[in-house]
Amino acid sequence: MATQPISMNIIKQVLIRLSQKESIRSIASALHISKNTVSRYKLIAEADPLTTRELIALEDTVLNHRFNGGNPAYCDERMEVLKELLPALEKELKKPHVTSQLLWEEYRRDHPDGYSLSQFRYHISQHMKAVTPSTLLRDLYQPGQKMLIDFAGDRLSYIDTDTGEEVFVETYVAIMPYSGMTFVMCVRSQGIEQFLMATVRALEFFGGVPKILVPDNLKSAVKKADSYEPDLTTGMNDLANHYLCVAQPARVRKPKDKALVEDAVNKAYRHIYAPLRNRIFHSLEELNEAVAEFVDRYNQKRLTGCDYSRRECFLASEKPMLAPLPQAPFEFKRRATLKVAPNSFITFGVNRNSYSVPYRLIGHQVDVTFTATQVRVYHSGECVATHMRSYRRNDYTYVGEHLPPKSREYRAYSAEYFISKAERISPEFKTIIEAIFAGGQPEQVYFRTAQGFFSLQRDSDPALFRQACTIAVSHGNLRYKFVKALIKTQCEGFRENADELTPPGNHSNIRGKAAFA
Repeated sequence: MATQPISMNIIKQVLIRLSQKESIRSIASALHISKNTVSRYKLIAEADPLTTRELIALEDTVLNHRFNGGNPAYCDERMEVLKELLPALEKELKKPHVTSQLLWEEYRRDHPDGYSLSQFRYHISQHMKAVTPSTLLRDLYQPGQKMLIDFAGDRLSYIDTDTGEEVFVETYVAIMPYSGMTFVMCVRSQGIEQFLMATVRALEFFGGVPKILVPDNLKSAVKKADSYEPDLTTGMNDLANHYLCVAQPARVRKPKDKALVEDAVNKAYRHIYAPLRNRIFHSLEELNEAVAEFVDRYNQKRLTGCDYSRRECFLASEKPMLAPLPQAPFEFKRRATLKVAPNSFITFGVNRNSYSVPYRLIGHQVDVTFTATQVRVYHSGECVATHMRSYRRNDYTYVGEHLPPKSREYRAYSAEYFISKAERISPEFKTIIEAIFAGGQPEQVYFRTAQGFFSLQRDSDPALFRQACTIAVSHGNLRYKFVKALIKTQCEGFRENADELTPPGNHSNIRGKAAFA
């Protein structure tokens, strides 16, 4: 049976861990590959002229060719020269105050084209059959090594100015455990897009990248929890590779792994939730501004029994140990192929949000790429529309130029067309359709609702449908669901008074187009 090829994600993780000076044994154990494989990849990487960051940025096919196309490290003259020197180097290394760094510098003076320091050390260690150092950390929380991540159990909220509804949000918490420096941000959900976006904001807040990200066993980060071999989501893996760090979820039923971040959550309740308890916010952005203010106060507060704050400790001890942020932040992208509806909109997402596309593409398939903040629409490789991502249920986001003009070609999809067609069925049905298009938004937004009414009319008994429309107008309830329910129940409860129902005139419950002029 052939050996299963190692994925490029594994190779990238090997490179990242090697750049963090992690031992070969530790890497092999963590990634479930052999030590020989790790050693081979190490030598290939060191012989490659590209840096670790440049290697990871390569396309998978290119990276695969570089790492699985043969290892030249053992096939040049340098190895023959070093083999002759190894016995003497071993003796020198045992002398007091002699280091491998010193021996390497002397070696490079005599052999300018010789091995790099890491390769030099590797060959000496192989020659001496040295025992690989223990994988256990000497200090559980070393400066700049880890960032712990969790969500608070309790939620904050704001009032939506358009609907007046209270919107509850999740609270994301990240902490640098050595200093206690804390980041807190409210997000719309614990979904993968919001989780990854908040993690990017946390790294930007700290101004650098730790070696290890330690999320709790969140569904956004971990597909399958396991103390020894957790299965990470693709998004979590992609983020870790982008920032050249390692994602290592907290172990299941190991409270010590996440004690500090849970303590940070409890402190967030006291230092953020409590002071905000009587304040009312009208947007997520406004809420986050207030949260950031109290987080800053918390980080600046002197630690008990110390003459310094969390921020001062972080800046002095942890910030210098963080790796620099990449030039471009990570963005988690989803992709979909959708058909442009007759109203020139595409619709997707759990909230059924709709976004406009140039009307010339009505009926065409388009490729959609969307992040937590933006939606891009492509056709034949060209970006034809860009929108800010909306999270309001059934919301329509549009650009005026995208909507079809009132021309003969699109006459069949106009307010006049639907109103005229409804008038031929009954005056009451015309009243309903007119009210639909009097909603104040571009008429294309209401095409689907109007089509729903006409579909209901085609599937119903004509007399029953007209009676249902009459009842709906007389009661001032012109919603599709109400008319459909009347038809489903055969207008039960209304038949006795059917003869008394007459088409009403203009009253306070019926708003014409003039109300929105």
